[in-house]
Amino acid sequence: EMLEIGRRNKILQSAAIAVGAAILALWLFVEDGLNGFSLAMIITVLCMALLMTVLGAVLSLQIGSSASPVSGTVFITTLVLCLVALACGRTSIDDVPTMTVLLVAACVSVCSANDTSQDYKTLQLCGVAPREGFLAQAVGLLTGAIIVPFSLYIANEAYGIGTDRLVAPQGQMFSVLIDGLLLSNAVPWGPVGVGCAIGSAAVGVDIMASRFGMQLPAMAMTVGLYLPAEMGIGVLAGSFFRYAGEKVRERKVGRPERTHESILTAAGLITGSAFMDLVLGIATLFGFNISSLSIFTSEGEEGKIPLPEAIQTLTSLMGIAFLLSLLYGNARMGVAEAESTPAEKVVEEPVKSNVDKANSAEGRTSLETAV
Repeated sequence: EMLEIGRRNKILQSAAIAVGAAILALWLFVEDGLNGFSLAMIITVLCMALLMTVLGAVLSLQIGSSASPVSGTVFITTLVLCLVALACGRTSIDDVPTMTVLLVAACVSVCSANDTSQDYKTLQLCGVAPREGFLAQAVGLLTGAIIVPFSLYIANEAYGIGTDRLVAPQGQMFSVLIDGLLLSNAVPWGPVGVGCAIGSAAVGVDIMASRFGMQLPAMAMTVGLYLPAEMGIGVLAGSFFRYAGEKVRERKVGRPERTHESILTAAGLITGSAFMDLVLGIATLFGFNISSLSIFTSEGEEGKIPLPEAIQTLTSLMGIAFLLSLLYGNARMGVAEAESTPAEKVVEEPVKSNVDKANSAEGRTSLETAV
């Protein structure tokens, strides 16, 4: 069932888009002046935001907001903005801050559409009017606008964004693109071409596999390519143990069933890890030494209990095994996903009119009288 939006709401939404575009244009005109570059960038940002917002919303409804490749849509927007700046002759390092503001504006619009489209669809499926979730969405957006900058500041000051302690593959990808196109004029086209070829081959394999009833999503493979190995291995191991748990459950109940407790478990682990990193980052800014939490040592540090490296490795493996067992157990023992009744098994009774109901009632009365 399609969601109907009233004419008044459409007007209000269009007005909100116009106000946002006017604010962005006013800032750019004040920052850079009224010239061809400003006009070209405003038009480009609006066009790319409109296109990528729709794309992000559709992708979030297909594969979920968490797995939606927002970085891919932002990458395309970055590429187009860089090409427009290159065509306007703006290739100075002084133009990068201006580009950053425009990219952030486009990125926020795409991410907001990516999240809200799935939230409103969820509300509709649950029988809740989308307008009842508008207040929560507004509060979340405003709260995020305040909290996220502080979180980024803490992460950068405590761990260093882009370092080995806090890798940022998407940010590094954008920096290589902007530096290569605008600043050094030396884009590594060789790796870009290889990546395009691998992506095209992955899409072709996915299309061929779909003809045999299999799913080999190209997005999963590309995510595994650009994410660090320690993250990709974790995703692979968690997926395998969930799959194993569901297969054991299938042999037990005699039919394939899908559970979601393992997904909730993984989401809780990710959220808890991020929250603890944020808490430790705040403590680090106030002078706390995170290494003081380590009790054991294999390098002879003073004040710590010496422990062979093999024992530390074994303890780490036991911890990993415990986490994987949580995913396996939840997939095997969780509540099965509700199944919809097949259309061919649904027997619909014809809708009777008031005349038919009256005739039926009269017929039953006559039959009872005769008996």
